[in-house]
Amino acid sequence: MLCEWYFQNRQKENVEENNLKVMIVEDETVIRNGLAKHIMWKDFGINEVKAVENAEGAYLTCQDYIPDIVVSDISMPGENGVELCRKLRKSFPDIEIIFVTGYADKEYLKAAIDLHVVRYVEKPIDRDEVTEAIGEAVQRVKKAREQKSAYLHSLFFDSSALPFYISGKNIFRACILHLGQAQSSEMKEKLMKCLSSWLKDNDVNILAEISDSTTLSLLLCGKDKLPDIESVKEKLSRAVKHILGEEAKWFLALGKQVGKTENITDSWQSAQNVRKALAYMGWNCVGLSEDFAEKHKFEIDETIPDKFAEMISRKKKEEAVEILDAITQKLQADQTFLSGEVRHVFYALNSVLNKAEQTMWINDQSAKAKDKNFLETAETFIEINQYLKERILILLSDSESQKNMYVVKRVMDYIGIHYGNPKLSLNILSEYVYLAPPYLSSLFKKSVGITVGQYMLEVRIENAKRLMREPQLKFYQVSSMVGYEDANYFTKIFKKKTGMTPSEYKESLALK
Repeated sequence: MLCEWYFQNRQKENVEENNLKVMIVEDETVIRNGLAKHIMWKDFGINEVKAVENAEGAYLTCQDYIPDIVVSDISMPGENGVELCRKLRKSFPDIEIIFVTGYADKEYLKAAIDLHVVRYVEKPIDRDEVTEAIGEAVQRVKKAREQKSAYLHSLFFDSSALPFYISGKNIFRACILHLGQAQSSEMKEKLMKCLSSWLKDNDVNILAEISDSTTLSLLLCGKDKLPDIESVKEKLSRAVKHILGEEAKWFLALGKQVGKTENITDSWQSAQNVRKALAYMGWNCVGLSEDFAEKHKFEIDETIPDKFAEMISRKKKEEAVEILDAITQKLQADQTFLSGEVRHVFYALNSVLNKAEQTMWINDQSAKAKDKNFLETAETFIEINQYLKERILILLSDSESQKNMYVVKRVMDYIGIHYGNPKLSLNILSEYVYLAPPYLSSLFKKSVGITVGQYMLEVRIENAKRLMREPQLKFYQVSSMVGYEDANYFTKIFKKKTGMTPSEYKESLALK
């Protein structure tokens, strides 16, 4: 029965493998339309082609469309094609990229190599050359799909490969554990160890697969029954909290319970759908397919950005916040997914704030937004709400000290993310917040009580101590991970700060 189910699903996948999607990103209308209309896409099994004129539109489109192949111009107004494709590669690592450009620039060629693009096609475009590049990209996509499919099926569904897990089991539930930061490889081993006694007591087997750096996929397998859903929710969430700590971000999606191996796909798909509920449920929650609404409507008043702009221009802080909160609450109440269309609403509000900054603070750029990637990568409505609300309060605040604390907080956040960069410096931080280094240094010391350098050292040492709890990491590896290329220098400052060498500190952990 398992083998029959396997081959039935492979037939379905074979059909899907021939249904490929392409996105063209080109600001020149003639070239964009020419590529869309005059390439014989269907000859390659490509049935969907979308064409957009800029990088921002392309990234929003990808949130829902998710193309297999991207054909992108490099030099475009605003964000260029290289920046766009770096983001796409991070969010959708399986996308194949073809660059089209009128400039044979060495930096562009280097970027093409770094991004593992299929081809670098120069303008004026030769249709035969583009067609050849498309053919190569299609072959790459199909090969990657075959390899991934074979691996997943051998791990989860091939009875000859895993008789211990599947044999005698007839009840299944798929689960997806999504993490707020990349650590799924370590999480897999720790989670299996943490759940071992519970699994044994309940006669349950579990299959685990690392889907990507932030996602761990699980399949619970039982004989005639699985633990009740409340027990599953409680045990899995408690294990995650124990491993990651109370401050970590995670979301657990539980698919529906099914009988028979041929229904595993249904459970898996239901878990994938629940995973999207992170947007309105928020981090550190467990989503259950049985509680999952079938329809997730999106209805927002189109006049809201104009109303929001009016409140900002009139410096009506409370009213602007009320509009933002009302949008957030409606999206949560409607259980709306965080699609590209929804993100576009928040982009519109963010654009209003950007324009207001230019008008109100011509000579003060300290309230510049965080990295603009935040709105593109945030995964919950609450996070986006807090980010925009913070911008509103800072923009319309009369308090100079509040504005200064905003700058300091941005610097501290930046250090917290980039402490592993050995070149991180006051100059880099000053450029990030658009302030002169001496002014930032004075402002930071006055607000925090220590210098930027001292704070950076504390962050690095604390992260080094955290990393040294991992037994497989050597101290020289930890040194590099926290931004010190010279392991001997790292040893000296670590001892000066903690009173122990890294080796002595690791030994002290073993004794606890």
